[in-house]
Amino acid sequence: MEPTSLEKLSWNHFLYQQDISDPRVQRMKKIVRIALKNELTQRQHDCISMRYLENLSVREIALRMGIQPTTVYKHLKKAVRTLQKCSQYL
Repeated sequence: MEPTSLEKLSWNHFLYQQDISDPRVQRMKKIVRIALKNELTQRQHDCISMRYLENLSVREIALRMGIQPTTVYKHLKKAVRTLQKCSQYL
């Protein structure tokens, strides 16, 4: 099944598609997947997934998780900072 244009732009498709043969891209994808799984707290992972994979707004994430929007912002900020630190290995 051919992905739609929106799917081609999504993080989920980027991280899990196998059609890119460049070894540098494959290595980067592997590091990001490992970082998402092992370096983030569960709440950070949930917030990142809902924000960037499901494209939910901060308010929608807060409602779904039962927390304040400011808490969602804090989780996202910490998660992004952690992923940026992991990106030094790319």
